[in-house]
Amino acid sequence: MIKGLYTAASSMLANQNKMSLISNNLANVNTTGYKKDEGIQESFPEMLISRIEKDKKPRAIGSLGTGTRLQETYTDLTQGSLYATGNELDLAIDGDGYFVVETPEGIRYTRNGNFTLNDNGQIVTNQGYLVMGEEGPMQTIPGRNIQIDGSGQLYLDNLRGDSFLVVNFPNTDQLTKIGDNLYTSEVAGEEELADFQIRQGYLENSNVNVVQEMVKMIETNRYYTANQKVITAYDSTLDKVVNSVGSIG
Repeated sequence: MIKGLYTAASSMLANQNKMSLISNNLANVNTTGYKKDEGIQESFPEMLISRIEKDKKPRAIGSLGTGTRLQETYTDLTQGSLYATGNELDLAIDGDGYFVVETPEGIRYTRNGNFTLNDNGQIVTNQGYLVMGEEGPMQTIPGRNIQIDGSGQLYLDNLRGDSFLVVNFPNTDQLTKIGDNLYTSEVAGEEELADFQIRQGYLENSNVNVVQEMVKMIETNRYYTANQKVITAYDSTLDKVVNSVGSIG
């Protein structure tokens, strides 16, 4: 009976962790370029149950599941839909790849192209991090019209500037979320030029499907509640065993 308690409790914990992922996805449904997180659940190893006969030889009578756990989480990196903003510094990557930004902690990567200018005329993220070009930080000239073509080439009126540095990774498992819609690479120096097209005046929606996430939330809540009822039933039964069975009337 106690094994049943452990099995139900492990399922509750796994569903609680899954609910946290779903809640975070829903909270970022309007975050530009956000990529949803998914969880993979797995069962703990099953145990073989044996019965000891009178001759003391064990006889297998079946197996017992010992619960489940959230084995790992991963990020779904599929592209979200693009929408027009008309802002000359809003950029969307149509295809593979990530913008490269320089932070105090080092180089980071993002799909969020909601950029602006700092006091020095450099193109930066909303957090103030420098957006990198092929020759260094992307620099503009005050008063000049900003145009960016599909390859990421910057034009300031008729003056040709730097090109945005957009890279991709042969193995996206190398990327790790670190917050602020930024990623870091576990293996430095393995990025490569991406196959992409820059869309000026556009941003990328998150790839979170609200309806799908709400369905997952309802299902996860039901599983959690069901296991909660199992634990309540076990607790009630154990209470009767301890306090009623064998008591002197």
